[in-house]
Amino acid sequence: MNGFSAFLAKELQEIRKTWRIWVIPGMVLFFAVVSPLIAQLTPTLITSMARSQPGVTIVLPPPTWVDAYGQFLKNMQQVVLIAVVITGAGAVSGERAWGTAVLTLTKPLARGAFVLAKVFSQSALLVGCTALGTVLCAALTRMIFGPAPLWPLANAALLWLAYALLLVAVMTLFSAWFPARGAAAGGGLVFLFLGLLVAIWAPAARFTFVGLLPAAGKALAGHPAATFWPVITAAGMSVVSAAAAVKIFERQEL
Repeated sequence: MNGFSAFLAKELQEIRKTWRIWVIPGMVLFFAVVSPLIAQLTPTLITSMARSQPGVTIVLPPPTWVDAYGQFLKNMQQVVLIAVVITGAGAVSGERAWGTAVLTLTKPLARGAFVLAKVFSQSALLVGCTALGTVLCAALTRMIFGPAPLWPLANAALLWLAYALLLVAVMTLFSAWFPARGAAAGGGLVFLFLGLLVAIWAPAARFTFVGLLPAAGKALAGHPAATFWPVITAAGMSVVSAAAAVKIFERQEL
């Protein structure tokens, strides 16, 4: 595909030198640091607040590494995924609005390469910061709570990452489809929240990608979870979304 490698290198360099290197990576690393601290301090804060109320007594068990990992995963699911939607909304529509897409495509660069480079660069950023955040959270948890197994957190992070990478492809599709960045962000938020609602239905959670986030929570708790079909359908949906984004962008006037 003409110009893919050169444009991908340009996108990766642009991520490194612009605000994008601080948004999602900054959030992931922030939650990796504060999640073990919040898990350690929460019981103390709740107990202190209860003591200020006459007749109210709250006794909580001492926090463990499970609480630290759970806090990190909750933040990733509730906050970082929304950030993935918002930042991904302008992947293509932002380039069109600013006029840089027209300038870029006057060079020997195929439209398909333009779109796929967006997907790959954002995915690479997400993989890197998730890996770093997971290791950092595990290290701080071990420092605060003592010996803590890495695999439960790593397994949960991998399942979360599979869903986040699907969201990157879907947001690229919406960004290519809708001319306005706000419309693309709205479509992404609807997709995200509908997925959370559909995941309540057990068959959907077991056989489709909507089950990835519930499976991540179960993996963290050490409970068995069906992950084969959620991972397979997430990969298939990612490929379909990226291909659809390419087709839509190829037919649009800039």
